[in-house]
Amino acid sequence: MVSSITKREYYLPYNLNVFLILKTLFDLIYTMNFSVTSRMNTPDYTRVMFIGLYKKPVFILFSIFGLYLLTTVALDYFGVINYYATQPLLELISGVFLVFAPTLIVIMAVSQFKSNPNFQNDIAYSFSDDGIVIQGTTFKSEISWAHIIKQKEISGFLILYHTKKFGNFIDKSKLSNDQLLFIKTKIIKK
Repeated sequence: MVSSITKREYYLPYNLNVFLILKTLFDLIYTMNFSVTSRMNTPDYTRVMFIGLYKKPVFILFSIFGLYLLTTVALDYFGVINYYATQPLLELISGVFLVFAPTLIVIMAVSQFKSNPNFQNDIAYSFSDDGIVIQGTTFKSEISWAHIIKQKEISGFLILYHTKKFGNFIDKSKLSNDQLLFIKTKIIKK
C-alpha cells in the first residue's frame, strides 16, 4: 500500500531544518563565552577623556562662551572694538577658565590613572551569559549584566559603566562584530 504525502507533511522537514539552522545561529550569537585582554595606555586614556568631555553639550557651550570672552577681550585690548569701559580682568580669567576647564579635568583624571598600577597592566575580560569577569594582576571582579548601567563607544574603546562615573575600557579592535553585538544585547537600558 502506497501512502500519500500531503503538502503539510512534505514541508515539515524543510521548515524544521530552517528552524534548527536559525536556532543554532541565534544560540551562537546570543550565547557566547569569550575573553579578551586589553591595556589602556596614557595617550589613549587622555584622548578618550577629551573626546568624552567635548561631546557633552555643556562643555561645548562653556568653551564657545569662553572663546567669545577671550575674543572680545583681545579685540578690546587691540582697539578694534570699545566693548569694556574698564580693564576686563574678570572676563579674561573667566574666558581662560571656561576654555581650559576640560583640560584641567583631564589632567586630574590622567594623574589618577597614572597613580593606579592596576591600569598599567593587562586586564583580562571574560564574557558569558551571566556577566563579565575582570581580572588584573592584583584583582578579580565579577559583574553581572544587570549591574552594567550603560555603554559608550569612544575613540576605539567600548566603555561599560557599572556606576555613573566609573567603567571599564575595552579595546574594540580586540572584539569581533559578533562579540560586540553580544555585549550590546546583554546591556539593559536604564
